[in-house]
Amino acid sequence: MFMIFIFSLVVICYYICMEFVKPVTPAAPLTGSCPDCAERVESGWLVCPHCRSMLRASCKSCDKIYDLWLQYCPWCGQPKKDVSA
Repeated sequence: MFMIFIFSLVVICYYICMEFVKPVTPAAPLTGSCPDCAERVESGWLVCPHCRSMLRASCKSCDKIYDLWLQYCPWCGQPKKDVSA
């Protein structure tokens, strides 16, 4: 009886942990405007489909890549002017 109880707890804990591992997709993709042509672009795009300008850059402060249409680096908070393409 005790072993059934322990087994049940293990199974329950396993399924609870699996819920935390599932990837969460956003309801709608983040969008912004291209810095060159001002057309609508989605987060994660590398090149604007309208004018073919680069949409992502590397932050000089933290070296992480983020979208150029953002005002600040979402990782460290540095302003857009401190990025290099």
